[in-house]
Amino acid sequence: MKGSQIPFKKNYILGTSIVLAAFVLGLMLVWTVRTLKSFDDTVTVRGLCEREVPADNVVLRVSYTAQDNSFADLRATVERNDRAIVDLIKKAGISDDEIKFNTANYNDRFTDYYVSDNIKFRYTANQTISVFSSNMEAVRKLQNTIDADLLKVDIISNTSAEYKYDGLNDIKPSMIAESLEKARESAEEFAKNSHSKIGKMRTASQGYFEINDLDENTPQVKKIRVVTTVEYYLK
Repeated sequence: MKGSQIPFKKNYILGTSIVLAAFVLGLMLVWTVRTLKSFDDTVTVRGLCEREVPADNVVLRVSYTAQDNSFADLRATVERNDRAIVDLIKKAGISDDEIKFNTANYNDRFTDYYVSDNIKFRYTANQTISVFSSNMEAVRKLQNTIDADLLKVDIISNTSAEYKYDGLNDIKPSMIAESLEKARESAEEFAKNSHSKIGKMRTASQGYFEINDLDENTPQVKKIRVVTTVEYYLK
């Protein structure tokens, strides 16, 4: 009897071990499937950050056209006009090194192939004087008055300004941080509504920084915008 009990015990132990191993393996399989499935549950959100900042530099361009039948007289007119424009710019508080202009562009209209026989003036000149400055207040005032002041000395001018912002690198880190925070807030709201929780960040993508005028009437104020896209695990 004792000899027959030994194989039975061995078989019993072996069978029990197999059952236990299968049970543990099943639990591990269920845990693995649930874990892998949890990795498939994600949410993608976007965080927007916008800032309004004053422009920190400006390019002001003052352009005019002059005409005459005498080239010498036309050159004299251009020199006189240039002096008048530069004088007004300096009176506004702009320094010499901020004023740039090239030789005027002269044109002999008689050399034009399609010139009309009844043109009034043979020679024309186009000139642009530019101001590159960070003195925003002075340039802003100058832009509002220079065309009217030049009319008083018989100069018809066209003035335009291009306002820029060069301090983007100084505010980039805080704007990125804010866009990430807003993205997480959106993800947490989604998780709350879906009865889940936010896990680790899976991927993140930063969009381009956009710099635009606040509106067409306020070019001296810039609106800066960036959108960050983030994907979170849900658990």
